[in-house]
Amino acid sequence: MSHRLFAGGAARLRERRAVGAERLRGVTLSPIKDVELQASRIPGVVSLAQGIPSFDTPEPIKRFVEQRMAEGACARYSVSPGLPQLREAIAEALQRDGMAYDPDREVLVTVGSIEGIAATLLASIDEGDEVLVVSPTYASYLPAIRLAGGVPRFVPLDEDANFDLAPDAIADAAGRRTRALLLCNPNNPTGTVFSRTQTLRMLRVAEEHDLLVITDEVYKDFVYGDQHVFSAAMEPAARDRVVRVCSFSKAFGMTGWRVGFLHGPAERVTNILTVHDSLVTCAPVVSQYAALAALESGEPFVAEFRAEFRRRRDHVIERLERLPHVFDYQKPNASYFVFPRVKDTVRWARDSRRLAAELLEQARVAVVPGVAFGPTGESHLRLCYARPAADIDVAFDRLDGFFAGRPTQATVQVPALVPPVGERAGGFLRRRGVRLLRDLARVRLARQRPRVVAITGTQGKTVMKRTLHDLLARRFRVHANPLSYNTDVGLPLAVLDCELDTRRPLRIVAGFARALWAAYAPNAPVDVMVLELGVRRAGDMRAHLEIVRPQIVIVTPVAPSYRDDHESLAVLREEIAVLCRQAAGDGAAILLCGDDPTLEAIAEQTPGAMRFSAADLETGENGTVLHVDGHGWPVRTEAVGASSRGALAAAVRVAGLLRMDDEEIAAFLQG
Repeated sequence: MSHRLFAGGAARLRERRAVGAERLRGVTLSPIKDVELQASRIPGVVSLAQGIPSFDTPEPIKRFVEQRMAEGACARYSVSPGLPQLREAIAEALQRDGMAYDPDREVLVTVGSIEGIAATLLASIDEGDEVLVVSPTYASYLPAIRLAGGVPRFVPLDEDANFDLAPDAIADAAGRRTRALLLCNPNNPTGTVFSRTQTLRMLRVAEEHDLLVITDEVYKDFVYGDQHVFSAAMEPAARDRVVRVCSFSKAFGMTGWRVGFLHGPAERVTNILTVHDSLVTCAPVVSQYAALAALESGEPFVAEFRAEFRRRRDHVIERLERLPHVFDYQKPNASYFVFPRVKDTVRWARDSRRLAAELLEQARVAVVPGVAFGPTGESHLRLCYARPAADIDVAFDRLDGFFAGRPTQATVQVPALVPPVGERAGGFLRRRGVRLLRDLARVRLARQRPRVVAITGTQGKTVMKRTLHDLLARRFRVHANPLSYNTDVGLPLAVLDCELDTRRPLRIVAGFARALWAAYAPNAPVDVMVLELGVRRAGDMRAHLEIVRPQIVIVTPVAPSYRDDHESLAVLREEIAVLCRQAAGDGAAILLCGDDPTLEAIAEQTPGAMRFSAADLETGENGTVLHVDGHGWPVRTEAVGASSRGALAAAVRVAGLLRMDDEEIAAFLQG
């Protein structure tokens, strides 16, 4: 009898363990922490992976906590929602930002932001409910959703708009079991501050589908330039469906203190409090006093940290600009991360895990693979510039060497290179597929007849495309895909606004179907199309000109970057000359970067060629002025690095050629 009871108890125990294992299925260590763990085992690694500020907690905060400890105030629990005086201080800070919340019923002090997010999910969703997560976004959201029994579903951000929200994609993804939308604003890993316009549109979608909106705003204090965070919690009409989560970790150098807070409607916060009490009882009291001191005396230090992070961001952009054959990037407007896209010509560009592993093992630099942040993060890497400036320089010196074929120390045998787009698809794509795509691109151009702005050169092409799009979109319907295209397949795909995944045959077929639709279907009209004409070998430019004849040509600098490949540069200069001769014969406008002396010979041989320069922007006591054809334009929009300044100078000239109003140009330059 006892044996049977024991056997039955053992079976039930195994069943309970199986249930626990099932709940943990798919929950793994954060990829960011995994990279740091691997890096800790390799001597001499410089890490640009985990987002830990290099600053210590400010002294006034530590002294205040020391006093509270000496008084014996930190030895006992606080009430579960948090110290009343801390919640009152939080409510006062929220009031100053235009958000009114009751400190007794609508504010909850948490063990960092991730506990607040996890408690909110546990209190708000049932087993099998879907939670929409924008992609790319912070990797640790996924295990929190799964632990709550939810199913994460990715919704892409709009990479063409510097990773802004895409409300239409959110609406398309919302289904019968969708209960919530979880996002990070400013976004980690892209550094995007979501626009007010798209945030309001997103909130309308949330209302239509009755979604809870959880907005994680831990980087709200590190915004650069004049842009401000418009929180979903600032919209009165959405107040009942928004939970806003914040942290003291980033702004005050307090990642180890583990303290944050959330606020939302009283009924929902009451439910979250029940979960919070079950998990942690209360946030550490010593850390709550540190948070109180941070609110009372920490703002000067936040401003100091923000200014230093901005200097580091600007320096990282300068270093990225020296690797134009490796990275495209979009300028982060907040946080302390940059999320560059790896160009297709780079080894393992489509396998960011493999590339990050090689950088760790051979260059001794730790970065986070982009795919860790969602499916649209693939082909990117996240680099953190919260580390000391000296570490950033060492890391980029090693990256320079790695991509130039001089690894710091090779430690592993690397498999053969994955063939680039076109080669893996075999003979069909190489012989007939490319020809079909080129024909379809010509069909779309002939049907829509957009004015084409073509960009070529080496440095700053992505920045140029982004700047042109942002300015010209104030008047025109603009297509300016931010990605780089350096193959014979790439240009027609850019015209058709399609991608071609050659990893599986069915995806190749689907890609061609989308291309056919783009060429012949009644698509939304395009007034201006901004295209990159990439060059790798002689004859590429003539092949491009068989597809498109641009009305405006922009040539960025062609100086060497990470490699001193004079033969390739000579080919590029000759291909640029081919483009300029053809464009001049067609009567197109030609803009050449005057900062590159090697382009002067081409300019002298090209009648009517105009020049633009980063030096067209002058900064003095009265601010920054852009000088274009004798006119001085006041500039407030942020221009970081020579590529960004040159892009502004070129974009204003293009706007003039397309007869945009002075008022539209001036408004753009004011940010």
